[in-house]
Amino acid sequence: MKQFFALMAAAMISAGAYAQLPDGSAAPDWTATDINGTEHHLQAYLDQGITVIIDFSATWCGPCWNYHNTHILRDLYDTFGPNGTGDLMVFYLEGDDTTTLDDLYGTGTATAGDWVTGTTYPIIDDAGNIFDDYAGAYYPTIYTICPDGILVESSQVSFDQHVAIAFQDCENTITGPAPLMSYNGATASCGGAAWAASTELTNLGSENVTGVTFEVTLNGNSSIVNWTGNLASGSTVTADLGEFTETGDLNIAMLEVNTNSWEAYEDITVVGSTESTTYVQVRITTDNWPTETGWVINDEAGNAVASVATGSLTSADTPLTWDVGLPSTGCYTFTMFDTYGDGLFASQWGNYVDGTAGVYSMDGDMEMGVVWEYDGASGIEFAEVTAGMEATSVAGIEEGALSSTVNIYPNPTSNNTQVEFTTKQAGMATLEVYNLIGERVVFQTLGNLPLGTNRAVVDMAALNAGIYLVNLNAGGETTTMRVTKQ
Repeated sequence: MKQFFALMAAAMISAGAYAQLPDGSAAPDWTATDINGTEHHLQAYLDQGITVIIDFSATWCGPCWNYHNTHILRDLYDTFGPNGTGDLMVFYLEGDDTTTLDDLYGTGTATAGDWVTGTTYPIIDDAGNIFDDYAGAYYPTIYTICPDGILVESSQVSFDQHVAIAFQDCENTITGPAPLMSYNGATASCGGAAWAASTELTNLGSENVTGVTFEVTLNGNSSIVNWTGNLASGSTVTADLGEFTETGDLNIAMLEVNTNSWEAYEDITVVGSTESTTYVQVRITTDNWPTETGWVINDEAGNAVASVATGSLTSADTPLTWDVGLPSTGCYTFTMFDTYGDGLFASQWGNYVDGTAGVYSMDGDMEMGVVWEYDGASGIEFAEVTAGMEATSVAGIEEGALSSTVNIYPNPTSNNTQVEFTTKQAGMATLEVYNLIGERVVFQTLGNLPLGTNRAVVDMAALNAGIYLVNLNAGGETTTMRVTKQ
């Protein structure tokens, strides 16, 4: 079904790619009522000197859903919309009239998720006639309409690029202070230790920000936090929001800026930790779309100690196991990614098998406990999910596992390094090298290797000096090693 939806989008592109309204066109006017019953008239906003962004999407559209979940449009609306500076409007227009209100809420049969919850800007359903007026050819189509009524296809660009188009290119001004908040506090607590919440404030407006009132809510318990200062246009500061010991759902709301009412939100999940040994196993049974899946284990400083990049898994409906030796006792987080945003809940798309995932504390070949576990059949969807773990004891990796048969030398290296390993069965093998921020910098396909001892050479000559993670997948087993490039 995912492929069906992708084909629908592709068909729209091939059928109408050249009919799309070109940049510089006059935006067709429209009047429409959002799902909350409020009527909106495009020209009325333009007449007030307001820039308007319209996002033509469909509830089933995967790329639309992925961009929606970046919250870029929500951040634009919260900062510059009627509850911010009042200089910008944002609209979601559902351009496929065959979808339903249930699809918008994520409970229908043609949907990638819940589009309504957490969306602060207006949503207009059954906007197919407006999509046609704009010669709509594909989803998503995002236009920025300047106050003079001239449009440009701004597309799925970054927040900063949208700001440049909406104001600089439209020759429109930002009136007053405009703080954008971005959470930069703790997202995990290890061993029940206290953690601090904070957010970064960047003033994108024309006036200084001298005061902000926040409401900080953790698991339903709220407190008011006031920040005062003199934040100039273009400047950034961190606002401390308090220290906590409880973990869970954290919501940050900006209620006032310079004593004026404001409305902007951030939702964060702060995870606790589960005790483990220094040997953990990551087990994933892929669904029909394995390339969407990836994961990383980070240490307390945010450095990756083991990872699998999205796009690197290619076998559908396949159980995979990775043995990970954590460098020492201490605090770690496991984060799993799904680029489509539906987790491993594959059965919703048709006759597909749901995937599973888990992280398990090990000692040799004995499972000591569950760190985190997930079953796609639960219906839970995610683009990213994080679990915390505290390695409290040292344990050995199961004897005979791939990791126990690997030798990498020279290490440190200034050029090439050689990996020697023994596989328990023949099969395809790959070798990947990641830097400590999770970027894959080397990928080698080693081919179909025989059972027994094998060797591979890793060319690291072009890499900068530093520590790298070498991820070897061979004979159905995976291991990760650290290599230092001099």
